[in-house]
Amino acid sequence: MSGSPAKTKVDDAVDLTQTIKKLSIPIDTLGDVFEEPSGTALLICRDNDAAKWGPRWLSRSDLEATVISDPSKALQFIESTMPDIMLIEASLAGADGVAIYKTMLEAKDLDSAVVVLCSNAREISLALDAGAFDIARKPYDWQVISNRARHALLLKNRQTSLDASTMALQEALEIANTARERLRSQESFEPVTGLPNKSKFVDLLRRGMRAVNRESSSLAVIVIGFTRFRLVIEAMGQEHADRILTEIGRRLQDCVRNAADILDPVDRGLRTAAIASLDQFRFALMITSSGTSDTLAPLQQQLLDTLSRPIQISGQTVYLSTCLGVALYPQDADDVDSLLQRADNAMRDAQSRGGGFKYYCSEMDAAAARKLRIEHLLHEALDRDELSLVYQPIVDVVSGEITAAEALLRWQQPDGSYVQPEEFVVVAEESGLMIRTGNFALNQACEQLAQWRQRGLLLPRICVNVAKVQLMSSGFARSVMRILKVHGLMPADLELEISERGVLSGDYGVINELQELKNLGVSLSIDDFGTGDSAIAYLKELPVDVLKIDRSYVAGIIEDSKDAVIASAMVALGQRLKLQVIAEGVETEEQLNVLRELGCDAYQGYLCSKPLSAERFAAQFENSRNVND
Repeated sequence: MSGSPAKTKVDDAVDLTQTIKKLSIPIDTLGDVFEEPSGTALLICRDNDAAKWGPRWLSRSDLEATVISDPSKALQFIESTMPDIMLIEASLAGADGVAIYKTMLEAKDLDSAVVVLCSNAREISLALDAGAFDIARKPYDWQVISNRARHALLLKNRQTSLDASTMALQEALEIANTARERLRSQESFEPVTGLPNKSKFVDLLRRGMRAVNRESSSLAVIVIGFTRFRLVIEAMGQEHADRILTEIGRRLQDCVRNAADILDPVDRGLRTAAIASLDQFRFALMITSSGTSDTLAPLQQQLLDTLSRPIQISGQTVYLSTCLGVALYPQDADDVDSLLQRADNAMRDAQSRGGGFKYYCSEMDAAAARKLRIEHLLHEALDRDELSLVYQPIVDVVSGEITAAEALLRWQQPDGSYVQPEEFVVVAEESGLMIRTGNFALNQACEQLAQWRQRGLLLPRICVNVAKVQLMSSGFARSVMRILKVHGLMPADLELEISERGVLSGDYGVINELQELKNLGVSLSIDDFGTGDSAIAYLKELPVDVLKIDRSYVAGIIEDSKDAVIASAMVALGQRLKLQVIAEGVETEEQLNVLRELGCDAYQGYLCSKPLSAERFAAQFENSRNVND
């Protein structure tokens, strides 16, 4: 990659500043141009009076004069020392017979003012025709000649200063033009990938839509995103992430170059194609063609295949799951912003499904609007204490005793309606509210356990769900210990549940945080085991105590032999790893009997109880103890 944009901007600024300084005259040297000058003069003559009086009068004008009578020596002197003023007797000629003053005036590298000392009108005419700066005629008035020489030096110095300023101005203008062009480029192109940025893409898209209107062709916008790319940045750092983005940009450019061959060139040919980097996580592609939306299928498949290939970065292999969202003009939107937004909504829908491509449909707008409303209301709900907890018993399979309670979030709005956890938890994670929401649940659950114990309800432990973003936040373990201390609880009184998708990904930052919690004495469990898409090989590295079998396997454990086999394997896996195994979603005695035979340790579900308020849970806990006693 080339030098950073920031460095380029600095270099441009330095060059421009230095050049502008050349245009300025320091305050302490302003007099250099306008005060009486001092300089050097060369008097080339054989006239004795001129040789005698000339230097004297010239010195009064601050001109240090040298007198030479031999023309050949004068030429040698000029080659080594260029005087400011030359006063040359018109009659003196060189070996070639050419007047010395003519030789001086014709010299290309001459920077001296030439004053010709003439004896007659003919010499004056020849000197003026040759371009002499000034002439003097015998009898010479050296007071006048020296005064003219002083003014000649002043004019020469001013011209030199003007030439230098003019040259500096030209340099400054060139640098300013270059900087302006670079700024225009930076305003239109993303510096990491070199691709057009969102602003430039919007302009290209607007042009493409006008062309479609003229030519009756079709236009598609494809927004390209990736699942878990934020995690890649967190794990590998921004420098490696930039290299990944550069490689993605290169692959997309290859796809665009090959698009003409992918799309049928006979009657459905590619008209135009443009690619851009929308932000740190998304790219966009505009395609105009003479075919229908069906012609995009081969290109979409190539994009998926190309971008799904592993990327090698500093000896590490990175796998990205590509998500494509497609919106068509004018079918899906008739303006640039709406078209791009709807393609993005389709991409996000593809992300929620784990990857692949998805065409925009109107229902996506409603879903996106619903998410925005939920996010807004969730901010208010946290401020208004609208969130609460309910508690579901966890029951020992053998004894039937309640051994723990899982705290579950609920959100009742002021009108009495409920927002389902499946909906608002996702929004909380995407909007950055999960840490605040999770801390509320953790604090509330610990407070409730402390209150129960004060009433004599000796529930062994409370279980609270924790999101991965909480584990990744700074000082989460310390925050947990602070909450336990506030409510007078021990670390062993708390069990934190982490979803399988959140931990079985090889993320060593999460594993280290879990290990710190384990060292403090907090119990850890993997929730919804069997639903994630990560490698079970990481399970052996996790410092967990409990494995919870997802309800989807328990539901079919009677009717579906495959579910029964999988559930059996999960119980066996937990036993081999010396983990407590809990089955979720148990609703019938038949399911419980099978789980008991498999060696499952505990269960939760509607067979025992649905999630209960704190008071009703306390009542059920007391009843179960009385029955067992």
